[in-house]
Amino acid sequence: MEEPKVITAERPDAPKRKKHKTFLRVVFERVYHELMRIRLAVWLLIVMTVTMIVGSVFPQGYGAETYIESWGEARYAVFSKLGLLNLFHSKFFLLLGIILLLNLLVGSIVRLSGRRSVSVSRTTAPGTARSIAMGGEPDSAISRAVRALTERGYFVSRVQGGMVSARRGPWPEGVSLLYHLAMAIAIVGFIISALHSFEGDVTLYPGEPVVVKTTSRDTGWQKFRCRIAAFDIVSWHPFEGAMPDTTVSDGKEVTLTLNEFITEWELYNDKYYPRDWISDVSIQVTGHGPEMLWPSQIIEVNRPFRAGGLTFYQMAYEQEFDVVVWQNDTEVERVKANAYVPFTLESLEGTFFPGTLRVGTLYEKYHTPVPVVPHIALTWQEPEPPADEMVAEVAVEEAPPADEAGELAEAEAESAGVELAEADTIVAPAPPPPPERIELGDLSAGEPLEVEGYTLTLENPYEGSVLTYRHDRGVTLLYIAVTAFMLGLAIRTYWPSYRVSLWIEETLTAGAIGKLMFRATGMLGEPEIVEDELVKALGGDPETPSPAPPADAAPEIAPPAEVAPDDAPTPGKHPLRDALAPEPRIESAELSPEPRIESPELPPEPDTESSQSESSPDEPEPQPGL
Repeated sequence: MEEPKVITAERPDAPKRKKHKTFLRVVFERVYHELMRIRLAVWLLIVMTVTMIVGSVFPQGYGAETYIESWGEARYAVFSKLGLLNLFHSKFFLLLGIILLLNLLVGSIVRLSGRRSVSVSRTTAPGTARSIAMGGEPDSAISRAVRALTERGYFVSRVQGGMVSARRGPWPEGVSLLYHLAMAIAIVGFIISALHSFEGDVTLYPGEPVVVKTTSRDTGWQKFRCRIAAFDIVSWHPFEGAMPDTTVSDGKEVTLTLNEFITEWELYNDKYYPRDWISDVSIQVTGHGPEMLWPSQIIEVNRPFRAGGLTFYQMAYEQEFDVVVWQNDTEVERVKANAYVPFTLESLEGTFFPGTLRVGTLYEKYHTPVPVVPHIALTWQEPEPPADEMVAEVAVEEAPPADEAGELAEAEAESAGVELAEADTIVAPAPPPPPERIELGDLSAGEPLEVEGYTLTLENPYEGSVLTYRHDRGVTLLYIAVTAFMLGLAIRTYWPSYRVSLWIEETLTAGAIGKLMFRATGMLGEPEIVEDELVKALGGDPETPSPAPPADAAPEIAPPAEVAPDDAPTPGKHPLRDALAPEPRIESAELSPEPRIESPELPPEPDTESSQSESSPDEPEPQPGL
């Protein structure tokens, strides 16, 4: 007989059992939540910025001899032990880049999945919101608002609790994702460059081919594989297969042959200034698919050339020449010298210091380019005396007597607060300064140089080109990252974007009232016009009632409207008259009647004949009255 099946069900209000998390799950969740934080990205960027600043202060990637020559062995040992001379290829900097890459990827995925969406915390409109007279019921006003926004190209993202949120323009999350994607691609490019890049330099002379390998065993990835393969457990190498194959690079090479090296100069204030260095090179690539050949390829400053995964740059030049010593039209000595490298002659004592060999083409303003006569500036320094002779000269110098010397030494020691040692100490004299260099002039192929009875001439000037090359697989990713970042920056800066937040409230008298918050970005937008159009579509601004006048106030009488005369000028018909400033119009006031001035009564005029007879001849003749 079969046993009855017992079906049990938990009550809805029963407490749920907590699942026990394993240690790995706890660690994973902790790491996951930390990678989601923006704070982690900020701290990583700060540490990387400080590291880059330190790397800019301390020169990176030079040889030990260069550092020792500049700083000395003690400082070089300290800086090298601290890892300050190879920061950008160190494990610390590489680890920072990997963590920042994970932070960007996790943050972007979480943002796109919507688990980190920003919720609206405001339930009421702020005081700066713009009021809109929408009218009707709140539900009807919400429907009309959604319809009006949708018709004008807005994307309504939220309608909840009497609030409507919408936007128009570029997708903000998409622009943010573009920024994050550009940074992630750049970090991947940095990591690839740190692991696989290598560089070097090569000196080319005309007609002498030079072979350059397109792969290197000294990259960070190859060294890492060698360290992994060297790991052992009691003479057992579990990762021996990680050892890189040294025969992979066989046959993958670039052959360079210098056809011609062109040097151009400019003459300014009687001084030569370099104008350009141009290398005409023949390039042959093998081991990368079909063989490729460039018979003549120009490489100059700021114009590199890429072949076989390598990028070649014009870096410097090498100059050689022959110094021939003559005496009485007879060749005494011939020495091969290099620019900026001191040399000596058996015929003449001292050391000669050459400068830059000027050879090539001379460009001068308002003149035709002409070839330069090969010449080089030359200075001379007399020989320094041997060390034993210097010591003998110092010993021969007159010294003070023993008693006087002891008293002087004790006095100097007491003034300095130092006790004299029992044993006599010998202080080495300071070495004399080196002899001064004397300028001899220009050693030219056309004009000989006279030095102490000998004639020096310059022959066989010879120039070589110095090219640097670099193999970097991460450069392409860096170009893509910079392009994506600039595209996102242009979209965010110029493309107009509008965000709308509308709170709809109900009033007792006017129905539904909207409170609008309008935000705009983008230099090509017209926020005032767009906002006014949207407000007009939603219902317009509410009317503000004018204050009622007091009851005892006298009614205002509007002044009569002025009637324009028939011959008033119409704007737009007479451009010249419109351009002139109109004359000020004088308003005529009501003329009051002038007061009447009555003239006073004048006395009757006397008889002229009688007055003339009565008046004496000496009196002046009276003037006629008013």
